[in-house]
Amino acid sequence: MIGKFSAKTLNRPSFFRFSGFVSSWNLVPERYPIDWAIVNRLRQAGSEIGIHGLRHDGRLFSSKRVFQSRLKKIEEYAKSWGAVGFRSPSTLRNPEWMKLMTFEYDSSFPDTDPYEPQPGGCCAVWPYFLGEMVELPLTMPQDHTLYEILRHQDLRLWNDKVDWLEAAGGLVLINVHPDYMMTSERLRHYEAFLVSMKGRAGMWHALPKDVAGWWKDRDASTFRKTGERYTIEGPAADRASVVRVSATDSVLHHDPVT
Repeated sequence: MIGKFSAKTLNRPSFFRFSGFVSSWNLVPERYPIDWAIVNRLRQAGSEIGIHGLRHDGRLFSSKRVFQSRLKKIEEYAKSWGAVGFRSPSTLRNPEWMKLMTFEYDSSFPDTDPYEPQPGGCCAVWPYFLGEMVELPLTMPQDHTLYEILRHQDLRLWNDKVDWLEAAGGLVLINVHPDYMMTSERLRHYEAFLVSMKGRAGMWHALPKDVAGWWKDRDASTFRKTGERYTIEGPAADRASVVRVSATDSVLHHDPVT
């Protein structure tokens, strides 16, 4: 899809970076034309490139034989492109087969979504491990769901979900598509949403690969209590802190522990 943008769109500064945000652009290797000049500009702006299946034809999980055959090609493209993340087309998924993948992370499971071709989800708003990969759940309604299925005219649903995720201490992860966002009105909505996200204090704005790296460092670290003092040992020691979590009326409260 990267080859389908107009010159006017490409000249928008917000196409590559807006309000300090960059994105992970997930590309289909063997179906859509890819303009590598645009991809390189995205990378230079700080964006990440991920793999989005192989052909986007709905057949990746049609059988284990097909999956394993395509996985070999998928991982060859990942190595060639320097991609460490994967998202399945149409969020089709098989958690047991996907444990065979060697990506640093996957992001194919919604927390919950009744509108996808494979409805349901993982019922989690935090990262977790799927085999050796970190799974980064899609925790926000997709743009297609919002605009095309539910026929919303604004992003109030996104803002409401972010409020809930922030109260839960969860991950805010959105999957948007150039196909559905490239109108002036929808771009204004999206830009206003990013501005509002930038204004929320205490949030970490990070690429998926950085979140996955942090989750692995966190998992490899431990905390120790010596007397009344808590310390963290391991690769997350210089970035992590120990907090006590409590819940009141389904709202989580995080209190630092020294």
